[in-house]
Amino acid sequence: MASGKLSPRQKMINMMYLVLTAMLALNVSKDILLVLHKLDQGMTATVKTLAKGTENIYRSFEAQLQDNPRAAAPWEVAKEVRNQTGIAFGLLDKTRSDLIELTGGINEEEDGRLNGADNRDIPENYLLNDKSIGGQGAAKEIKNQLIAYHDYLITVAGDDENLKNELNQAFDFSDVTQEGKKMTWETATFSELPLAGIIPFITDLQSRVRRMEAKSVEHLFATIDASTIKFDGVRAVVMPTNGTFVTQGGTYEADVFLAAYNSGNNPEFTGITPSAIEGGVGKLKLPASGIGEKKLTGTMQLPGNETVYTYDVVYTVAPPMVVISPSKMNVLYRNVDNPLEVSVPGVAPKDLIVSGPGVSGSNGNYTADVTKISGKEVVINVRVKEPDGKTRNAGSKEFRIKGLPQAVGMVFKKSEGIMSSGLLSKATIEAEYQDFPFDLPLKVVAFELKMDGQPPIQVQGNTIPSTARELITRLRPGSTVSVRKIVATTPKGQRVSNVGIISIDVQ
Repeated sequence: MASGKLSPRQKMINMMYLVLTAMLALNVSKDILLVLHKLDQGMTATVKTLAKGTENIYRSFEAQLQDNPRAAAPWEVAKEVRNQTGIAFGLLDKTRSDLIELTGGINEEEDGRLNGADNRDIPENYLLNDKSIGGQGAAKEIKNQLIAYHDYLITVAGDDENLKNELNQAFDFSDVTQEGKKMTWETATFSELPLAGIIPFITDLQSRVRRMEAKSVEHLFATIDASTIKFDGVRAVVMPTNGTFVTQGGTYEADVFLAAYNSGNNPEFTGITPSAIEGGVGKLKLPASGIGEKKLTGTMQLPGNETVYTYDVVYTVAPPMVVISPSKMNVLYRNVDNPLEVSVPGVAPKDLIVSGPGVSGSNGNYTADVTKISGKEVVINVRVKEPDGKTRNAGSKEFRIKGLPQAVGMVFKKSEGIMSSGLLSKATIEAEYQDFPFDLPLKVVAFELKMDGQPPIQVQGNTIPSTARELITRLRPGSTVSVRKIVATTPKGQRVSNVGIISIDVQ
């Protein structure tokens, strides 16, 4: 019982238990029983004093409700504390009353002394024996009820570590070791004691309940104005609502208001850390990395205040403002998806509206397919969505439309030259765009094969047919084989017939 870290009060109670245990080896005298009775009377008076003090706090709560709306929420919790306290205290009071009644009641002529003060059997049976064997198991019920009461008050304590420590000390029902023997809290507290020794223990538990009720209600009462922030300075603040970057034709918009601050109480920041805090005001310096809209979320809290304030920082990172455009090369090609990157300085990509014939995409990245446009020019327009839902014109640009350049036909990566007849006969006809800015693969689907002294052969596919292979292998050295009228297709299935001729001399 004396092991571990115990409060002075708990040490006193444990010492009292040792004294009572020693008394059991003796024939307990009436003087000792009288001392225990006086001890219980004093503890009972303390319990009543605690209850009166707590009722004063409850009345203060009710007075606050009339003028302070912030008292409403903690008052609801305080009422539940009162309810839970009544349940725990009531169980202890019933146990006390039952034990006194079962052992003969109170002798009113002798200052309320217990008639069964030296009775051991009835209290032990009532407290420690299970109902299945004639007892009430009241000690275990008390333990479970007070553990539940402790757990509830822990939630009420919140972040108050001092109150939590007091609760843990007041309601410690862990097993104990006496003379090398481990036993439950119930047995260690109530076993083999006379009624006169048990009643003070129950009264002490009642005192703990009342004391922790008072501590918890005081904690709740202190939170009424804990979230009230006190200020000693006011400054005018201009907060842009659509950024500080405004393009021609746009509108600068901002909120102007008075902001209060406490120069002697710097807030604590999480999520976004200011580079400095001066006079209660955080100074943010954020690196402009990446391109586009940036949104960061942070929180701030005043020391000693549980309220956490969340704020968002939204800004747009634009590329350097120098723009160099080759105006004579504003060209879009037919039969290909022309990639477009569109940005407006100071505007998030998601707020751009890009339109034009064949234009699709979003968020700064678009493509233009001008294959079906019959004219020679196309105009692409850009508008910006404003916060109020309206749009404004951000500009437009004219592009020339051109067809795809001539593709190059090849066999074994050669368009012309000398090749053995055996190798040429096994060739696959290929086509590709060379020195072209688009990665546009082509697949040959048809061609015409012409050999010296032979009529042209029309071929479907991209390989030389077996009948033509035999003819190629029989050609005399110096004979020319031409692959012409090559037809290819793009990945979208569009036909490309502007493919250069392949001319190979066999050897």
